[in-house]
Amino acid sequence: MSTDLSGIGLRLREIRKDNDLTQPVMAAAIDVSDRTYKYYEQEKREIPALAAVKISEAFAINLEWLLTGVGKAHKSNDPELAEACAIAVLTENEGREAGLPIAKLGKIIGFVAAQSAQTGETPAQVTCKYFDTL
Repeated sequence: MSTDLSGIGLRLREIRKDNDLTQPVMAAAIDVSDRTYKYYEQEKREIPALAAVKISEAFAINLEWLLTGVGKAHKSNDPELAEACAIAVLTENEGREAGLPIAKLGKIIGFVAAQSAQTGETPAQVTCKYFDTL
C-alpha cells in the first residue's frame, strides 16, 4: 500500500494532523464510519460533497482548496481584513460615484473579503476589479 498521496487524501490528512485528531475522530465529525474516512484519506474512495462541506464548515477550510488544492486552505476571519475590505469598497464606491445602496455594498464587501482571503490579492485590487465589471 502506497502512502504517497497527492490529492484530496493528502489535504484531509493535513487537516486531521493540524487539529491533532485521529481518523476515528475525523470520521465521527463528518458522520461516516472509521473505514469510510480511512478510504477517503487513502484516496481509495471518492469523498461525497456533503462530507466535504461538513469538513469545510467544521474546520474553517476553503471548500475549493479541500477539493482541488487551489487557493488558501483556511477561511479567514481576520477583522483587519474585514476592515480593509470595507474601506476599499466604500472608497471605490465614492471615488467612482457609483452610488450603490448599502445592502449591495455589504454584499460586495463580503465578496471582496472572500476573494482576497482566497487569492492573496489585496482588498483594493479585488475591489478595483469588481468595480471595473459594473
